Amino acid sequence: MAAICHDYKHNGYNNLFHINNKSYIAITYNDISVLENYHVAESFKVMMKEDNNLLCKLNLHQWRHVRRRMIDCILCTDMANHAKHLSNLKTKIETYDIKMGNNLDKLVVLDNNAKNYDNQQLILGMCLHAADVSNPAKPTEVYSQWVDLLFVEFFNQGDIEKVEGLPVSLLCDRETTNINKSQIGFIQFVVAPTFETLLNIIPNISPYYEMVNKNLNRYETLVKEDEQKKR
Repeated sequence: MAAICHDYKHNGYNNLFHINNKSYIAITYNDISVLENYHVAESFKVMMKEDNNLLCKLNLHQWRHVRRRMIDCILCTDMANHAKHLSNLKTKIETYDIKMGNNLDKLVVLDNNAKNYDNQQLILGMCLHAADVSNPAKPTEVYSQWVDLLFVEFFNQGDIEKVEGLPVSLLCDRETTNINKSQIGFIQFVVAPTFETLLNIIPNISPYYEMVNKNLNRYETLVKEDEQKKR
């Protein structure tokens, strides 16, 4: 359910745009995980309607638990939280010596329910975050189409930022952004480390991690070809 709801009512502009533009959404959520808070809040408004209430059979304790899980999962998709959450997960993996699915039981501390929840939630959140940035884990022909569509959105935001005199967000300036190089950085610093870390917990994602590296190699080749053409 968190995956379904995680981008509900996204309007094509990122958090920084909303913050700089002093939008109603940014003001509502105090510039903190603006869109992520918006997505989950708007989703629950829909689910609270009688005809849409998927959680109506849950008691109050169960409802609060599911709601908390969904909120935490969706907030984990905020890229501002990426480094912190990835570092936390790496620390737990190293602490418990978790490798390729081994020693996972050590993440569960039966006498500490709060720690159980935190460990579970960190993994759940990072799984959803990995899915959210997973375009490079898809077949190249699918990934390429998503890159094209994504930069239509990015450049549209950059154009509006220029017109409104706002700072142009990273990767949103159509005049200076190198799309191929941007994907190399995205994979090297975000996607590959995320999938590599989760691989220790969920070995079955190995084919997706291999596809990430395949797509990285492709973009590195494209950049080299572009540089050779300029010589």
